[in-house]
Amino acid sequence: MRNAKLIAISAIASAFATVFLTLGNWFTTFSLSGAFTASLCMMLPIAKKSYKGAVLAYLSTVVLTGVFSGFFTRWEALLPFAVFSGLHPTVNYFLEERKVNKILAVVLKDIWFVGTLLLTQLLTKIYVGENEFINKYIYPILIIAGALVFPLYDHLMGIFQRSVITIIKRLNL
Repeated sequence: MRNAKLIAISAIASAFATVFLTLGNWFTTFSLSGAFTASLCMMLPIAKKSYKGAVLAYLSTVVLTGVFSGFFTRWEALLPFAVFSGLHPTVNYFLEERKVNKILAVVLKDIWFVGTLLLTQLLTKIYVGENEFINKYIYPILIIAGALVFPLYDHLMGIFQRSVITIIKRLNL
């Protein structure tokens, strides 16, 4: 019975994440918030302490979103999710469970986050706007702003993860 619940929770997480990412790919203004919301969905299998469920939900989300978004022709929301935000909750749980030094963990995840921002900009040009100054200095801006904002983002994701775990326990799922 336990495996059936875990499979169901992972499938629900994947389904909701796929919907959010697909909407993000269809409506460009929703692309980054779609990736963020989809990452919240990836916390459901983690709440059941299942790496396997989390990884399978992540993989199925990437594949299904690719199919629903025109066979990977539209990937403004999918790229940040596939490279960072879809894996971030699982990595957080892993590092927390292994009791890795919190400062070292934040520094490593910060480097990973900034790399994701740069890769996303390089491949999609999603952050380019009408401002000439920003367009000229987009890479230094992403590096500095990403490095400064990430610790807050990581902290908030930890709060969300603890909330999801509490809700899943209360629902007795």
